[in-house]
Amino acid sequence: MVGNLLPDLVPGPVSPTLHPEVLAGAENHQRVDAFTDTHPIFARSRARLRERHGRYSAILTDMAYDHVLARRWDRYHDQPLGDFIDQAYLRLTDGIEHMPEPMPAITGRMIEQDWLGAYATPEGMRRVLKMMSIRFTERLGRPVRLDHAVDDLLAHDGDLEDDFHAFFIELTVYMQKATGTPICPQRLQ
Repeated sequence: MVGNLLPDLVPGPVSPTLHPEVLAGAENHQRVDAFTDTHPIFARSRARLRERHGRYSAILTDMAYDHVLARRWDRYHDQPLGDFIDQAYLRLTDGIEHMPEPMPAITGRMIEQDWLGAYATPEGMRRVLKMMSIRFTERLGRPVRLDHAVDDLLAHDGDLEDDFHAFFIELTVYMQKATGTPICPQRLQ
């Protein structure tokens, strides 16, 4: 769990001195990113948002996919979403000793503000996008406002949901082959 989140939360290359399970999780994350970044379905979803959001269209597409996954969780997983999120937060808390800086502080905010649960509702997505806007504004030294993009995500919701389902099936097959680990294939029919 720590490794799967690490590339999104810690800038720069992943240190090879981290715990082997953290490194394996980071490698999985990088596999998913590489697959996603070159996939035609993801590109189609991005194109729906590119005109209004330019370079942020990939981030927004990723968020739209997370929103669909959270809303349709029972289609993809037997465990209730709330239980999964609670276990994820517990695993992150238990894995804090394996986190490089600044990941422990970011993870603490993630848990306190329930970032994973936020993706299930438009209000939660707007809140997450406001936080992202602040981080981008600080990093880029110019104002960035993404919270208004929720309206565009909702306007394309049906198409993005169809894209996500088709994409997720292909991603699941890819990750099963890459890792040799079955990922609930019966749920994806």
